[in-house]
Amino acid sequence: MNTLPATPTGFNALSPQQQKAHRAKIGVRVRAILGQFWQDADTEDAVQAIEIEGWMDVLENCSHSEIRAAWRDYQTDANNRTARGRLAKPDAGAIRAIILSKRPKPRVVKPAKVEPKPEPVSAERAAEIMEEIGFTPRRFGGEG
Repeated sequence: MNTLPATPTGFNALSPQQQKAHRAKIGVRVRAILGQFWQDADTEDAVQAIEIEGWMDVLENCSHSEIRAAWRDYQTDANNRTARGRLAKPDAGAIRAIILSKRPKPRVVKPAKVEPKPEPVSAERAAEIMEEIGFTPRRFGGEG
């Protein structure tokens, strides 16, 4: 069963150049988010690049405003703090989960109930019904 929309939406609707720019902007934002958690002496540039790339993969179908709002919500949620009050390092999935929780839920449209068509009335039965209600049709050129 094909579950893809007929028309590309979101990230897939962007041109290759727009996709590249979108991902790059996500990368800049992620670097800013994660910068406070990396210890420059401990985290190699290659490791940071791989981590940022993973975030870009997870968040590429999210808008920049959604990512920004989710990061704000993550920071202000007391559940994301350590016992000492420090902000816990998020992963891309945590930010994506916040984003998805705020998106409108798709409506499930139930198909309309199809009433079965009644059996067609035979000519004999139609004549009986008309006789029962006292209707006598006029016949052309004859009696009636």
